[in-house]
Amino acid sequence: MDEFEQYVKKITKNLPDEEKEELREEMVGHLRDHVKELLIQGHSEEEAIRLAIDSFGDEGKLNQEFKRFFFPTYKLLRFVWSVVWTVAGLSLISYFSMEYYHPELDNGIDLYSVWMTMFYIASLAGAGEVMHHSLQGAIKWKWILNPWLFFMMPSLMISGLQTTMLFTQPERYQDGLWLDLYAVAIGGLVYVSARQLFNGLFLEDTKGKRGVVK
Repeated sequence: MDEFEQYVKKITKNLPDEEKEELREEMVGHLRDHVKELLIQGHSEEEAIRLAIDSFGDEGKLNQEFKRFFFPTYKLLRFVWSVVWTVAGLSLISYFSMEYYHPELDNGIDLYSVWMTMFYIASLAGAGEVMHHSLQGAIKWKWILNPWLFFMMPSLMISGLQTTMLFTQPERYQDGLWLDLYAVAIGGLVYVSARQLFNGLFLEDTKGKRGVVK
């Protein structure tokens, strides 16, 4: 049954070779056994195949779950990847803004500032990731765990509150320094974008709907 082979191939895509072959044989065997049971119950072969596949679930989501199981460090790698991209993004924005407003100065990127920025972002993002993970399975409204909403809303709220300083202390935020007020929102945007890019590269979304990427 070619349908089973194609279905299981999508489920086991990019898994370790040894585990992939073992899973493939086991899943195809279960599917064929299920089809036999359905045929005995009076279903047509086409209907039995469809019901057997439906009983296993979406191939894209199953592939994601198996990847999470066989690559348990992917969340840590995603975190490091996202933090590095966020630090790089903020550093470049800071550099180019200073080059624009003060080209006469030496606007080289200070290594100490980069490390401090990395520590700050890693602390905030790490706390967010821990909270995001702890809420999985414990919260009823799953849409709240959507990464864009979960990470971006607090970032936008913080930057929104800081915007008032443009009016109360305008002298402090001239010549590009106003960007400091939006560093949290910009950092949040870069972090979530890098996070989702990692998910896209690692999990390789198939035609199945992904839903909330954890």
